[in-house]
Amino acid sequence: MEEQQAPSGAAPKAAPKSRAVWIAVAVIVVIIVVVLAAVLGGVFNPATQAKPALRIGTLLSITGALSQYGPGDTQGAYLAVHQINAAGGVLGQPIQLFTEDDQTDQTAAAAATTKLITQNHVNAIVGAQFSGGTIASIGIAQAAGVPMVSPSATSPALSNLTLTGGYFFRTAPSDALQGVVAANYLYTNLSYRYVNLVGRDDSYGRGLVGVINTKFTALGGHVNTTVIINPKATTFQTDLQNLFSTNPQAVYFAGFPGEGLILMSQWQAGLSTNSGWNRPWVFSEGLDSQAFMDQLRASSVGVDVTKIKGTAPVSPFGAIHDIFVAQYKAATTTTATPVLYTDYTYDAVYLIALAAQKAGSVDGTAIKANLPVVSKGSGTVITPGNWTRALTTIASGGSVNWEGAAGSEDFDANGDVRGPYEVWGVNSTFQIVRLAFIPESSITAPSLTMSSQMVTRISSGFVEKVQAAVVSRQY
Repeated sequence: MEEQQAPSGAAPKAAPKSRAVWIAVAVIVVIIVVVLAAVLGGVFNPATQAKPALRIGTLLSITGALSQYGPGDTQGAYLAVHQINAAGGVLGQPIQLFTEDDQTDQTAAAAATTKLITQNHVNAIVGAQFSGGTIASIGIAQAAGVPMVSPSATSPALSNLTLTGGYFFRTAPSDALQGVVAANYLYTNLSYRYVNLVGRDDSYGRGLVGVINTKFTALGGHVNTTVIINPKATTFQTDLQNLFSTNPQAVYFAGFPGEGLILMSQWQAGLSTNSGWNRPWVFSEGLDSQAFMDQLRASSVGVDVTKIKGTAPVSPFGAIHDIFVAQYKAATTTTATPVLYTDYTYDAVYLIALAAQKAGSVDGTAIKANLPVVSKGSGTVITPGNWTRALTTIASGGSVNWEGAAGSEDFDANGDVRGPYEVWGVNSTFQIVRLAFIPESSITAPSLTMSSQMVTRISSGFVEKVQAAVVSRQY
């Protein structure tokens, strides 16, 4: 097709002046309409802009020595996120959850923390699962202004603002309290006077056996041998020889199932040639796992688990915890009970969400500042599954007070909480059961300067309250 050309010598005609004016007017009108719509729609009004979504990372032990806990605890986090999002989310947006595996390894925990912060841009982290991983990660999180709320890192070393910068909180109580419970139970209730201690070589194991040693000695007992084991070792023969060389009445073990299975297997195998090894074991909460008990009693190992006792922080009795368990079972379509620390993980997510909603911001520093605010006080009580009540209360300018699945969770200045404990054992059908419930009111944190009169009063109260509260475990 040939191009059309104007007749020779004819110039193109310009549009009429009146038409050009009308085109300009029309363009201006369109611009005004668009701008007004944008203003009315909130594009240029920051106050009406949608808030960014709250981004939470979980840093739990999907693999490694605590892998019997991490997957179940992660389900607790998912349950909280699901409930909150179904009821409107945080600041009008659904929570975004990013999961990482701390592998029960300090190096892996630090790397996962960096990934959550730099790649997933999380505003807060639930974890790490264990104290060593938390200590390796808290400096990274603090530098980025990201608070960490651990459901299970219990080392007394974490009650230190110089270390944490105030960016660490935990929904489980410190082992400074569990050490008191264990020492009291060993000395007063079981009437032992000579015990030995074995702990994994990290801040958890060393911290817990250190508190037990101090408290048990203050009560008048004797700890002749404390053995610190390498959790990555494959043989503990020398450690076992050292542990029983001073003929203890019992042994307290602060460890995790990873190394626990190896050590206990070698202990059981050595009983036939080492009669002095046949002594009772008392375990820490790190070994409070039904799956671990099943491994120990398997024919390939052969431990009589019905002789094992242990100590652990525990959720208080009552309707609130029962509601959580029912919600967990319904959400996971399983009859399985939550594993240790699942409720503490659930509470950690809820507290972060409440802090962000109260702050009106997902900024990590704002969340940090509001975590103590929403965890305690005289405000409207918020319990598991009651996110709608939280939204209504905060929107009206009111205060909220979280009463969680694992208890009150009232953060102090160090990010610590108090709570009750239990003594657990294994029944004739090889199931973990609660032997005694110890209310938090009977537990006093250890002090190197306690007088002998104070020790006596604490001990007497402990015995009375433990014996009065012996019941079956409620799970």
